[in-house]
This record gives sequence, structure tokens and C-alpha cells, in this order.
Amino acid sequence: MNSKMLSIIAIIDNNATLFKIFKSCPYEILRQCDIKTYPAGTIICNQGDIIDFFFIIANGQTNIYFHSDNGKRYNVATQQCGTIIGEIESFEKKPLVCTVEALTDLTVIEIKRDYFLKWLYEDRNISFYLIEVLSKKFYEHSVKTGIDILYPLKSRICTYLLSRCKQLSNNHINIKIKVDKEKLSEELAVTSRSIHRMLHNLQKENIIEVKTDAIIVKDLKALAVEAEKAM
Repeated sequence: MNSKMLSIIAIIDNNATLFKIFKSCPYEILRQCDIKTYPAGTIICNQGDIIDFFFIIANGQTNIYFHSDNGKRYNVATQQCGTIIGEIESFEKKPLVCTVEALTDLTVIEIKRDYFLKWLYEDRNISFYLIEVLSKKFYEHSVKTGIDILYPLKSRICTYLLSRCKQLSNNHINIKIKVDKEKLSEELAVTSRSIHRMLHNLQKENIIEVKTDAIIVKDLKALAVEAEKAM
């Protein structure tokens, strides 16, 4: 057994998520896999590319985003260990809908399209896993799309801040949230100007305080009221 195979098996055996994916993978398919590593910030593949492979994230995270002709970015999702990339477009060799960027240092297991399709044909385990992954992605995308369409920006910003507060603290006042406002603009698919305007209005109401790289939630209960009123 060569060193590449030993490395792949070691990665799989030491990760419960990967073991779940590869536990029934035929050896002849496993032999066709490669390990690729990318430093944080690397563009793995671009929106519009046609790729002839699938890859499975072994370690790290990717940022998946759509960009318009004028350069505006819309973050679709952050993906992590166990996520299969290319599973939608590669079946019919369609151009990639989104760009895939390494959000952190990234290790992936890569497999050519033909071998991946052979794996799906021969192994019910990976077939069921792919159905599970696609169902989860479709559900999460549907929820996000519904929120983006149905809820006004103020409601979405308040809800975002409330969610971050819940993650960070049990306090109800003066909760500091580190925020990159440009990233927030990408996440909510609106202009930076719109984000700044909404944050400024909340600051005028003495609910938050806007800093250069952070937002301080001064009154969590008042923020929750504003979120409810904005719906």
C-alpha cells in the first residue's frame, strides 16, 4: 500500500464523519482519491467553472458565495468537514453556480467525476449520504431564501444581532459583538450603505453602539422588541 493510500486511510480512520462516508467505499475507488491542501483565502474553484471532480472536506472550512457582474458578493453558506463540493453541477458537467474559497487552511479528499459516479452506483452507503447532504442543503437554502425575501432588512439585522448575543453571553446589556460590516453585507445580500443606515438608526434609539470593528448591544430586550416590530 503506497504512502498516499496510507495518508487517506489515516485521515478517514481518525474522523468519525469521514469514516461514515467512506466505510463501504470499494478499495478500487479509494485508490483513485487524492489529498489536496489549500491555505486560507485560496479560491478552490470559481463561479462559472466546469469541473470534472468532486471533493469532500476533510479538515477546515470553505466559504461558498455567489457574485454578480458588478462584483457584489452574496454568501450562500459556510461548509465544513464531510461536505461534498461539486455534487450538484458535476453530475451533468454544468458551470458552478458559486465560488468556493478556503475560509481556513483546508484539506480535501478529491475524486474524479467518473469514479465518484461509479462509487455511487456500487455503494448504497454513499448514495444515502449524498441524499442526506442534498436534502439538508436544500432545506437550509430554502429557509435562508425565505427569510431574505419575506423579512425586511431591519428585522434580519436585529435577528442576526440577537443570535450572536445568545451565542456570546447570558447578559442583557453591553454585549460586544465583533462584526465585519462588509461580511455582514455579503451575508444579508444588501449594500454596505443599507447596513450602515440600519445600524445608525438602532444607535440613535440607544439600543446599540457602533464601533469600527464591533457592535455593542446596550439593551438586549429593546433589540428583541425592535426585531418583533420590524417583521
